[in-house]
Amino acid sequence: MLRSYSIAPLRDPNLEVRLAAIYVLRELAKDFPDFSNPVFELRQAYLRAGGIDYGDDDPPIDILEIGKVLRSRLGEADAET
Repeated sequence: MLRSYSIAPLRDPNLEVRLAAIYVLRELAKDFPDFSNPVFELRQAYLRAGGIDYGDDDPPIDILEIGKVLRSRLGEADAET
């Protein structure tokens, strides 16, 4: 299922589409734990591929949301150890 998922919605010019893709990936990882690592890697890869320096400006809300989801996942991993 995840193999057929395109990251195109993450690059959509419409913010709502990008946020929806982020939330769908989050729910996919929750509902199907076997996909949690690939989804985590996908989000990390998306952030790395952007390579944008925002300087003193805040990143867009979708980038902030991906960071929030990733930090949450990392916090869960820390709690398990």
